[in-house]
Amino acid sequence: MRITLLSHFPGRGGSTTLLVQLAEFFRGRNHDIGVVVGDDCADPVLSEYAVVPRTPTGGWKQRMAAYVEVIQATRPDAVYSISGKDEFDVFRFLSCVRIRHVFSMEQHEFADIPYWIRQLGSFGEAFTANTPDVVARIRSLTAESTRNPFVGWTAPYRISKAFNTVSITPSAPGSGDAKVTNVCFVGRLDQNQKRAHWLPEIMERCHSAGRNFRWHIFGQGPLESFIRAGVEQSKLADRVFFHGWLDTTRLAAQLPLHDIFFLCSRWEGLPAAMVEAMLCGLACVVPAIPAGITYALEKGGGWLYDATSPASGAAALLKATEDWDLVQRKKAEAQKIARAMFSGSVVDEQMDRLEFGLKRLSFNGQVLTLRKARKMRSVRANVLLRRRILNRLRIAHD
Repeated sequence: MRITLLSHFPGRGGSTTLLVQLAEFFRGRNHDIGVVVGDDCADPVLSEYAVVPRTPTGGWKQRMAAYVEVIQATRPDAVYSISGKDEFDVFRFLSCVRIRHVFSMEQHEFADIPYWIRQLGSFGEAFTANTPDVVARIRSLTAESTRNPFVGWTAPYRISKAFNTVSITPSAPGSGDAKVTNVCFVGRLDQNQKRAHWLPEIMERCHSAGRNFRWHIFGQGPLESFIRAGVEQSKLADRVFFHGWLDTTRLAAQLPLHDIFFLCSRWEGLPAAMVEAMLCGLACVVPAIPAGITYALEKGGGWLYDATSPASGAAALLKATEDWDLVQRKKAEAQKIARAMFSGSVVDEQMDRLEFGLKRLSFNGQVLTLRKARKMRSVRANVLLRRRILNRLRIAHD
């Protein structure tokens, strides 16, 4: 079977991690795999892929036509879209088996995944997601918008064995003011999704509350210099450590040295870094996002909070670390839960089910001609109108 995997770019991130794992799995089952990406990047993780060309004056239809041309050149029996808006939209114009992966149920002024599914759920034969709760949510969304029978599977991360062999021992808390809690943030240092610009204020609030935290930041991104400057201004330089991107072996060796895995993201699916941290025995303090995160932690292993501001992030960390014995119990819970949910045997069973079902899919006949099609809306009309009004107000103010 010829399967073309489709993604928005080939660089670091959860989508590329999953794409690589799927490519390796399907090749191991003797399928012929091609990879198409919407845009290139300077430091790709992938080794072989085709890039959809951009034209300076091209509009949406020209962009879709370019996608169709590049995808058709791979001669696919099935196209499996891993991430990206255009990669979601192009399914309307493909006459082959189409599978969409959904990482998150993000809803904000620039993207509304449930709305996308309601608009275009008919143009595809199956869905996958990292966790069963998201598959169930997609099922309910497609029931509202299409008469096609729902087909969906879990396509989980395959976490490196390096994270599955960690043995944890209780951290020594010290006493009184000497107690140290090691908090780690793992991810791209960006503003839109990860809200890394909150970190300096969160750190300062925790410090002002008298809590002795050591902060460890794993990752890079456009906000790194901003965070470093904020740390310097707060005089927390001796408490904050920037580790950059680490390969799997080095990260697996470093994570067990910490107590808390922390995120303040605007949206997430199931972060691979969170699963890795749980396997290494870290308790999680993360936003209560109903798309993977909540599923993983609903039985323990950490604390969920409403991430509305830096103050909410700091408050969640302070509350979580009030009782040192509870932190230790949560750390053990996190590892136990992660091993039960994301161990190799569990992933093998889910991937076997995915491949078995994929081979039995057939094209449902629903396809549009590009000439008559309209552009997919990213958000509802009222959200778009509000965004435009706010943009005009900002411009007028500036």
